[in-house]
Amino acid sequence: MHGTPSNALRTGRRPIFNNAERQNLEAFVTRDARTRRLSWDEICLEMRYSCSPRTVKTVMESMGYHRRVPRRKFAIRPANKPIRVAWCQERLDWGYEDWLRVLWTDESTFSTAGFGNRPWVTRKATEEYHADCVDETFESGRESKMIWGAFCGTLKSRLVFIPSKAKVDSSLYVTSIMYPHLVPFWHQCCETYGWVGVVEDGAPGHKKYAIQYRNLNGIETIRWPAQSPDLNLIEALWLDMENELGETWGRIGDMGTLEVALNTVWQAIPPERLESLIRGMPDRLQAVIDAEGGATRY
Repeated sequence: MHGTPSNALRTGRRPIFNNAERQNLEAFVTRDARTRRLSWDEICLEMRYSCSPRTVKTVMESMGYHRRVPRRKFAIRPANKPIRVAWCQERLDWGYEDWLRVLWTDESTFSTAGFGNRPWVTRKATEEYHADCVDETFESGRESKMIWGAFCGTLKSRLVFIPSKAKVDSSLYVTSIMYPHLVPFWHQCCETYGWVGVVEDGAPGHKKYAIQYRNLNGIETIRWPAQSPDLNLIEALWLDMENELGETWGRIGDMGTLEVALNTVWQAIPPERLESLIRGMPDRLQAVIDAEGGATRY
């Protein structure tokens, strides 16, 4: 049941925020970079509201505000730009069936602060690059969890939680990811779609023993251009998950809850979302070409 920001006792049906209260709430949330990063619960505490955090969420959303991952611009090295363009040009004639036979994999770090150690921000769609809404530096005291996942077509792998403080070298990658998860999932995808190529970025853990194990199992990888997270479709799923965590779960205080939340949102990703990403791959290629290999909106 929706509450009210006032602490005064009321009779009858509780009113929602009036115009003055809505303006006051908006002014507080958009005051600076810190308030933009407060969870709905924290907003209630600081504003001394007696209503539920869900009520605050509903009111802010009615004004066009949502919890989102702060954007982070990155510079692509000049030497990598033509390589990215060439990679995209070579695949401009790929159709849906070709991209359907690509197995997208990646690791990512989620934390009690947010995606990649970034707290979520409350913003409107037009405030994507507002000074208070872009990435901030890492805050100490936050725990993080590295995960691995993959998808191919409309199939998803299990989400793998990598042991805390473990170094993801090629030995750990083989024993903890490739052997128990990647290779069985690759076989499943091949049985479903035909021969499947695997996307892995150039992380150190994907080399040495991982190359030997790949060759032993006959797995073919797709040559990957450096500095190209905007071309790896699973990066979009990590962003989806973080946005969902921010919207639904709010600030997460312990690792056990974080793992439960991550598994929940991963399993909830619908096949339609995966299909949509695959069908949008030509647009990503063209965006990189148009940007002459530079960063894109993806």
